[in-house]
Amino acid sequence: MRSFEPCLLLTLSLSVDIMQAIILAVAVLCLLCTSLASAQSEPQLLLQGRFGGSVDENADLGTLPLMFSWPSSSVYLTFHNSSKISATISALTPTHASAGYYTRFAFYLDQQQISVESTNPDNTVIYWNATGLTLDEHNLTITKVSEASYGEASLTSLTLASGGSFLSPAAPAALLTGRRIQIIGDSYTVGLGNVGNSACNAMAVCRGTTCMPPLEAEDTSQSWGVVVADQFSADYELIAWTGAGLVTYSYAQSAESNDNDQPAAIQQAQYPKLNSLWERQVAADSTSIAYNLSSWTPQIVLMAAGPNDFHLLPATPVDVWRNNYIEFLDMLNQEYGDPQIILVVMPQEVPAEGASLGPNFNDTTTYIEYMANLYTASQMEGLTNVHLLQLDALGMPLADWCDGHPNVAADANIAGQVSAYINAVLPSWANTTYPTVNRVDGAYVDTT
Repeated sequence: MRSFEPCLLLTLSLSVDIMQAIILAVAVLCLLCTSLASAQSEPQLLLQGRFGGSVDENADLGTLPLMFSWPSSSVYLTFHNSSKISATISALTPTHASAGYYTRFAFYLDQQQISVESTNPDNTVIYWNATGLTLDEHNLTITKVSEASYGEASLTSLTLASGGSFLSPAAPAALLTGRRIQIIGDSYTVGLGNVGNSACNAMAVCRGTTCMPPLEAEDTSQSWGVVVADQFSADYELIAWTGAGLVTYSYAQSAESNDNDQPAAIQQAQYPKLNSLWERQVAADSTSIAYNLSSWTPQIVLMAAGPNDFHLLPATPVDVWRNNYIEFLDMLNQEYGDPQIILVVMPQEVPAEGASLGPNFNDTTTYIEYMANLYTASQMEGLTNVHLLQLDALGMPLADWCDGHPNVAADANIAGQVSAYINAVLPSWANTTYPTVNRVDGAYVDTT
């Protein structure tokens, strides 16, 4: 037996070495398989906002081609082993609702803005690329910074240099907290003219007989609601449209405009009611009502609807207007499970286009009276999740506005007031994370 022990020990030693080698080989193979599994020949797009096209609403994922319609909607993608990435975006044929072909996009590489590109009737396609990249992993973000009433576009291609691969998209911080804000409103909310100035041409881009400032005067990513969402690292949807009302079709029913000579369907397309707009998957398509609203549920809704209803004088009777508004609030409560709804009221001191025009110049006073009436009625009906924030113009930059609309400095001021209100009235929300979808080994899973 003693003479056999060295052989036994040698055999055991060799067995251990072989087993370690096998374990190491398996580990390397698994790592290789994981890498190959996450690498993709076609881009997988992580979505922020609403989109048309090939969309998995439950996972916020999309594939090409993808339709950009809503303001401040973004796609995120991740890639590696490529010194170049290229993107093609084509403006879509205009509808009755939009001026058409006018779109604007911001491109971010690894969280740094690279450029802002536009389409117009003379140049309907954006051919964008970034070159000289390291072969490391990179993240590209494309954000539509113009509203749908200017135009819509389709992201048709994303290509890499030879040898490059797309990876499962890395989620930005705002999509990891689970905090969600929906922002509903009109031109004041969407950011019309916010990067322009008092010298801007308010008649630069026309749809029907109504005109707007130049496309380059708008950056929806700097609108006050988006700034609020960014301050709280929250995901958001910006449901806003210049000229949209809640009860009336804004200018289209007003003696101030010639749009009332157009067919009713065109009027309704150009000046949608916000409750109709809210239901759409594609902003400029009133037939796209199939959007799965329950797939994206906000905890807070910032409701800035109302000012455009007071272009028409005399105003809609207060009880009719109020009941229509409460009906919309009920729709939000039913769909989203009683989110915190903040009625954001523009300040009376501001010469607000949309709330201070009209032959009697009393629109602003009427608007604020109606909003106060609405809030009182909502509380009496037991809608305790509804709040009222009357914005204060003291300290708000009021000079050098384009076409009577807040500039980015005023938007930042409004955002500061809204954020302060949320921190004061809903303090726990800012520090709470909620179930969401995250990337884990290339797969999206629900986290709690």
